[in-house]
Amino acid sequence: MFSPAAIVPAFPSRLSLAFALVQASTLKAAEAPPTTSDGALFSELFFLKLGFSFMIGLAMGFALKVAFKIALFVIGLILLATFALQFAGLLDVNWSGLEVHYDGWADWMGAGAGVFFGFVGDNLTSAASFLAGLALGLKF
Repeated sequence: MFSPAAIVPAFPSRLSLAFALVQASTLKAAEAPPTTSDGALFSELFFLKLGFSFMIGLAMGFALKVAFKIALFVIGLILLATFALQFAGLLDVNWSGLEVHYDGWADWMGAGAGVFFGFVGDNLTSAASFLAGLALGLKF
């Protein structure tokens, strides 16, 4: 009716768990996969294995991100000053004329970017790896 096996849990004992932990901690470093101490997704080895094209894209993406932030900050300050001067009546701005010039400039920059990415794709070993690095550099 009543068996002593029903009282004993099916979990391993503390001693066997401790023994398993000691065995796991004595693995050689070469046998254990490389990990980072903070549990991050990307480690140094991860970036080194991705290749030259990826690293170039990562560096360019990060530099572009910083340059865009600086440029947007400066342009924002100039626009704030322009709006303030127009509000004070010291300046008169033809905003519709500026919009036409901006659209032409944006089209020119888009064509230039297409030529640049074509050049990069022809000269790097892996354009896909470059674009992945560029996207990651723009993200971080």
